[in-house]
Amino acid sequence: MSPLFFLFAALAQTPTPPDDAADARSSASVEDKDEDEDDDEDEGPWTGSFGLGASFFTGNSRALTLTGDALAEYDSPVWALTLEADGAYGNAAAEDEGEREVTAKNLGGWARGDYRFTRLLSAYTFLGAETDHPASIELRTEAELGIGLTVLEREKESNELLLRFYLGGSVARDRRFQYTPTRENLPDVTLWSPAVGMAFRYDINERVHLREDAVLLPDVFGDTRVLLDSTTKLSVDMTERFALTTFFELQHDSAPAAGKVRTDTSLSLGAELEL
Repeated sequence: MSPLFFLFAALAQTPTPPDDAADARSSASVEDKDEDEDDDEDEGPWTGSFGLGASFFTGNSRALTLTGDALAEYDSPVWALTLEADGAYGNAAAEDEGEREVTAKNLGGWARGDYRFTRLLSAYTFLGAETDHPASIELRTEAELGIGLTVLEREKESNELLLRFYLGGSVARDRRFQYTPTRENLPDVTLWSPAVGMAFRYDINERVHLREDAVLLPDVFGDTRVLLDSTTKLSVDMTERFALTTFFELQHDSAPAAGKVRTDTSLSLGAELEL
């Protein structure tokens, strides 16, 4: 007789698991699901973080740079609000020179609100103010209004992927003042322009996160002038709330204040604590 017959007969005689075991598995599954839902509820719509960075050099030159940033975000299926602030201070001098030169002294704050009509289309408004002494900007105020288009979006926990483009109108006013080498007032400048922006979020894995924000402001109504601002952030989670971060920032102004270069770049390392 075929051995397969004995195999199938033995399988047919195998007792089915008791109902208690099945109920236990079902209860465990329900409990795990309830725990996951409780975790999601505990997170809440608000998240926040703040970070600090510093560098200090001695030798042929002495340089000190301090950076700081803070972020608060509210996110719901319809509304999103972002509050952000950052600043930097730095000075440097040659070892044989007593006087130190300010290399960085800036502070800024921004607020952004988004209203999502669908998963694809949204509207946004943006307000900001900042000061940058080395760039001879006593105060820059800006306002922006437009629409957003979401091209890619994945909302899995610890595996975010987002690509969103923005198109709107912007007005920015620079109140300029020269701080070095001599202190003097400079003519103020107003920029009316369309705004083209991009936001990219990608979690390389559950610990490494890449973020990119960029905006282009070309003045098409007055004198030829183009502003470009790009911030790239890479963070590595060391614990659930503590991460090491690096920022690369690029700021380009095709018509800066007299005596200033058109493009500023900075690379900073720091640490970030999630609230």
